[in-house]
Amino acid sequence: MGKITTIKVLIFSICAALLGGLSPQVHAQGTHEVSGTVTSAEDGQTLPGVNISVQGTSIGTSTDADGEYSFNVPSAEGTLVFSFVGFQTQEVPIEGRSTINVKLVSQTFEGEELVVVGYGQQEQQDVTGSVSSVSSDQIAEVPVSDAASALQGRAAGVMVANSGGNRPGDGVTVRIRGRRSLTASNDPLFVVDGIPFSGNLNDINPQNIESMEVLKDASATAIYGSRGANGVVLVTTKRGGNHETLVSYDGYLGVSQQLEEPDMMTGPEFAEMRREGFRANDNYTGNDENHFTEPELESIESGATYDYPDLVTDPAGYQQSHQITVQGGNESTRFAISGNFFNEIGIIPGQDFDRYTVRINLDHDVSDRFRIGTSTLLSRFDQAYGTNPYGGAVAMNPLGNPYNEDGTLDFRPTDDGLVANVLNDLVPGKMLDDRKRMRIFSNIFGIYDFSDNFSYRMNFGPDLSSFTRGVFQGTLTTARGEGVPYAEKRNRTTQAYTFENILTYEQTFADIHEIDATGLFSIQTDRTTRDSVSVSGLPYETQKYHNLGTASTAEDFGSYLTEWGMMSFMGRVNYQLYDKYLFTFTGRADGSSRLAESKKWGFFPSAAVGWRIIEEPFMQEQDLLSELRLRVSYGVTGNTAIDPYQTQGTLARTTYQFGDNAGYGYRPGQISNPNLQWETSKQWNVGLNFGLWNSRVTGSIEYYQTNTTDMLLERNLPITSGFNSVFENVGETKNTGLELTVNSQNLVSSGRDAFSWSSDLMFFTNKEEIIDLYGNQQDDVGNEWFIGEPLTVWYDYEKIGIWQSDEAQEADSYGQDPGEIKIKDQNGDGTINEQDRVILGSDMPDWNAGFANHFSYKGFDLSVFLYASVGQTIVNNYRNVTLNGRTNDLDVDYWTEDNPTNAFPRPDVSREYPLYRSTLTYQDGSFLKVRNIRLGYNLPPDLVQQFGLRSMRVYANAETPLLFSETGNIDPEQYGGVIEADVPTTRLYTVGVNINF
Repeated sequence: MGKITTIKVLIFSICAALLGGLSPQVHAQGTHEVSGTVTSAEDGQTLPGVNISVQGTSIGTSTDADGEYSFNVPSAEGTLVFSFVGFQTQEVPIEGRSTINVKLVSQTFEGEELVVVGYGQQEQQDVTGSVSSVSSDQIAEVPVSDAASALQGRAAGVMVANSGGNRPGDGVTVRIRGRRSLTASNDPLFVVDGIPFSGNLNDINPQNIESMEVLKDASATAIYGSRGANGVVLVTTKRGGNHETLVSYDGYLGVSQQLEEPDMMTGPEFAEMRREGFRANDNYTGNDENHFTEPELESIESGATYDYPDLVTDPAGYQQSHQITVQGGNESTRFAISGNFFNEIGIIPGQDFDRYTVRINLDHDVSDRFRIGTSTLLSRFDQAYGTNPYGGAVAMNPLGNPYNEDGTLDFRPTDDGLVANVLNDLVPGKMLDDRKRMRIFSNIFGIYDFSDNFSYRMNFGPDLSSFTRGVFQGTLTTARGEGVPYAEKRNRTTQAYTFENILTYEQTFADIHEIDATGLFSIQTDRTTRDSVSVSGLPYETQKYHNLGTASTAEDFGSYLTEWGMMSFMGRVNYQLYDKYLFTFTGRADGSSRLAESKKWGFFPSAAVGWRIIEEPFMQEQDLLSELRLRVSYGVTGNTAIDPYQTQGTLARTTYQFGDNAGYGYRPGQISNPNLQWETSKQWNVGLNFGLWNSRVTGSIEYYQTNTTDMLLERNLPITSGFNSVFENVGETKNTGLELTVNSQNLVSSGRDAFSWSSDLMFFTNKEEIIDLYGNQQDDVGNEWFIGEPLTVWYDYEKIGIWQSDEAQEADSYGQDPGEIKIKDQNGDGTINEQDRVILGSDMPDWNAGFANHFSYKGFDLSVFLYASVGQTIVNNYRNVTLNGRTNDLDVDYWTEDNPTNAFPRPDVSREYPLYRSTLTYQDGSFLKVRNIRLGYNLPPDLVQQFGLRSMRVYANAETPLLFSETGNIDPEQYGGVIEADVPTTRLYTVGVNINF
């Protein structure tokens, strides 16, 4: 069975059990027995948990783990109804038969899908807010360690990018509908199984996730109040069902290879660049002995070159994941238990990541009215963060031999006393940065039904974590430079919990009115303690960071306590009239301890209206549209995502000389602001959902605008005040955007040997804009914040070329010479100064798009996923060349008298770096990635069943096999748009297997 179908079977069987299989099966005392097997028409695999009922009666049963069923029916002439979530319902006349085998056809109609929304679920057709869903199928297509990465290119309006490093275990940055705040957090709220989840999703195994829903507009997010100001990502994990125990194994092994290999200068190219640098000063004698050291001359004479970037990276890294899942249950108890081991070894020695997770999801019906359960995660990760020698490696002199004659490392490969051999940092045990975390995250819940329409739910979500970090730097490392060893130890412990009380009322009146009301009282607290100590002068290096008390010098030490809390009241009413007019009203009041005493509480209302146009009488005669739904919403959310105690003044320790001894005192650490209040975002959204040709094509179009006022802005202060900054409620920003999602079933056919093809397209654009800063419509040039521009811009001089020899007189008027960078005189005053700086671009793209195609034929399945980001400007610091003959640079096209290029300036050994060199770094960061290609094969059911298996699938996967951009083979994807000589991006090739026992 295909992987997509396999996961669908597990999820849908759970849903089927929850929706229809929780009550005892009814076996009528009939006169006719019917039995058979239910399979998937797509690939012939049996389907457990299918509901079978006799039409017009309450008599029914469900298929077992092998897809088989058997029960008594009142008459041999009745009709059986076969229903399974995600498949077309079939009505099959009995016609006197005793054996009825059925093949269900997979088909998803938009209105049939259940979508997880805040504190509940709704059918997709009833949702009035803006919600994007990412299924377990889509999550499984890309092997990622951070589940948030699976949102990239899948959810319109959601930007996902690397956070600044490519180390194993590093997370990603997620932004939903742009950035709203200049200095407060723009991170969305993650909610896992109903409980807010702090940090990124790196502790969660992506294979445990059933779905992720992204709540984007204020109507959808206002139910989370302040915590939903930047959007909400709801993560739902897989649960058990009323069926026999199912066991599955999912595993893969992979090899990662460096994606980016910058073209650095070779030894001969570097030597020629230095010669040209001497020529620029008329100091070149023509004799290399006058311009190179003895070690360099040896390399020049032998033609040797030393590729340091290649020496500090391994040819390949490795990644593997192994998971065992056990699911099952009966009418009263359902369970899903899984254990996973994930391991990634980076391409730079000493960098690796191990994650161990155990998830226990349990549901138990104590009685017909009382249910209890838990969703519990136990996780541990060990990250060898290591060192990053790559930035130093690209700058190393390629003429310097890193090895002595006996093969040992030469700590100073050249006569430059300030440059150490970066290979020393990779000697095992010499440079350590080890990070470990243990975490218990749980939702313990109880549900009591007062009646069929009225219920109470209690959620208690403890979140306990312990984080330790140990750092060690040996004597012979670039960090210590032959100095004494250094070590530090840091510990952080967090004790947090969420306690929620939820009342839900649902009622239908006269088949015309439907009401769904939800009320909430919630408390969330967080208590975090930190302590740290750093020392130097360790007596022996083998102790690393484990025995700091032996050190001769205590560099620093400290301990900290941070506490914050939030109390919330929420009410929501969903009302439907005639099943086509939809209304949602939400109000939430939040009280935050982080804000000023009289400003702690904020109220955040929202309203949304939906019109199912497809249900109107005038739409019944057409057959083009199968769904047409208009949605309009408006709401207010708040943001309190600043560190605690910003409203209070603090003390900081200071030192002074008291005679011959050091004296210690205290000074004001920060300015208090007793007026600090909520940052507020007001958003309206217009959406249109559509379905064409019996839902062969479905999708949605959204347009939105968000205005954020009273921003929590860390405003810079004059140095004469004695403080750097203070938090204030000032300024306003605006985000506007357009989103398009289209899903199509291009070729639909059933059976293992048939060919099918489906596509998913996602496109969105978002425009950020600063409306005001300090109430005076004035720019803040110091912070590079400009009215009418995005929150982050590149503000610099504009390079228009290189001064050429025939422009010597004009260049001299600007105090420059031919071969130097030519800057545009923006105001034409004959002087280049700060008045000539302009905005050159922004790190935010004009638009993003994702395009996925899925094919299946004769047991094979193929998926191809493309991702594009267009219009952003990046700062590529690989191009931040020195051209001084001391450190290595990219092999660039630099100016000489014989090569009058306009690309890069002339080398000059008399300068540390070229004048205006930052202008060289700005590039178009647009790119197109073949994000993922996966080819799988489902072994024939008859074959795998001979080995006692339900199904088996093998697959091969290529992640980021191709990249197209103006940066060549340097990956331009980076949140913040600054590309450093950091850990290189990798492409990953894996092979895996999915086995269902």
